[in-house]
Amino acid sequence: MLRLQKHLLPLHHRSTSPIHLSLQRALLSIAAAASSSPSHFAAEDYLVTTCGLTREEAAKATKCFSHWKSPANADAVLAFLTGPALGLSKADIALLVTKDPRILNSSVDNNLRARLDGFRSHGFSTAQIRSFVRASPCAFRTFNIDAKLGFWTSFFGSPDKFLRITRRNFYLVYSDLDKVVKTNIRLLQERGLSVQDINSMCVTNPRLLTCYPDVTRAVLMRADELGVPRNSFMFRQAVKTAAGLGPETMASKLKMMSKTFGCSDAEVARMVRMNPLVLTSSMERLQRVYEFLTKVVGVDAKYIQGRPTILMYSLERRLAPRNYVMKMLQEKGLIRKDLSFYSMVTIGEKMFYSRYIHPYKDVLPGLANAYASACKGRIPT
Repeated sequence: MLRLQKHLLPLHHRSTSPIHLSLQRALLSIAAAASSSPSHFAAEDYLVTTCGLTREEAAKATKCFSHWKSPANADAVLAFLTGPALGLSKADIALLVTKDPRILNSSVDNNLRARLDGFRSHGFSTAQIRSFVRASPCAFRTFNIDAKLGFWTSFFGSPDKFLRITRRNFYLVYSDLDKVVKTNIRLLQERGLSVQDINSMCVTNPRLLTCYPDVTRAVLMRADELGVPRNSFMFRQAVKTAAGLGPETMASKLKMMSKTFGCSDAEVARMVRMNPLVLTSSMERLQRVYEFLTKVVGVDAKYIQGRPTILMYSLERRLAPRNYVMKMLQEKGLIRKDLSFYSMVTIGEKMFYSRYIHPYKDVLPGLANAYASACKGRIPT
């Protein structure tokens, strides 16, 4: 303003013509408006210094605050969010305002306080509400608490489980309950899956609930094509597999498995029916495991085809260490030569120790340490 006046003052002394006077009045009017109107840069600076946004993030957010005459409302919002009611950290505030800058325009009394009360009415603690803010910052201000939160907490059984799954798929809070979610649940139930089955499946694949129903229908059709009976436990695995693989990828993997394992299409289909999850492993990994089993352990292709689950175990952390223990015990004559490797692989770690490590601690005192080293990738020679 002062700089502009310095330029205008000489103009006033040089001439008092109508044109010059009109120009002077126009420039002074612009300067006065600029000095009295809310400043774009003031809002941007506020977002950077007070809310912790980067300069680029603040520049994008300032369009939400063109009406600001003062930061009074924003200050009240931040005081509430960081205060004892919710206790958000500086990092939480930066994330929340970056994703939803309009929250600074909210009314503390008419909006935010009521939202916190709504979360708490569904059993959410203050810490869990903070977790929701971190998982779905865009939804905190607009999420339909009564309808959607009520449904999801009832479906999953606890706020903790809802939050855990929301971190994997934030579309849970946006998807249409009637047109999408409940329709998908009905389609899954029509295939014989219970609500408990669906609940369990969605821990690892929540997309089954939020994708378009036509996509779910296609997934279920591919699961049926794998030939797994609908009333079996493995049908759940078939659905998970089909949900993670497109039709082209699934067909390609079936073909490559037939080539890698040297078996017919019918034999591959039988393996998949026994454990559809084999299709979720990369072909490189399956080939490495297959070669280890046939060349190091010494089992043949038919043995593997009848026990496809063996392909799912980690080569480094399960198959190689337990093969080492089996060979050591067989060499000492402590276990049968014809003991099934599959029986050693499939039992849990505690049972494995009780059967094959602890009973021989006196005969082979270094076996436990050798096995522990093998599990870390250091197979003794």
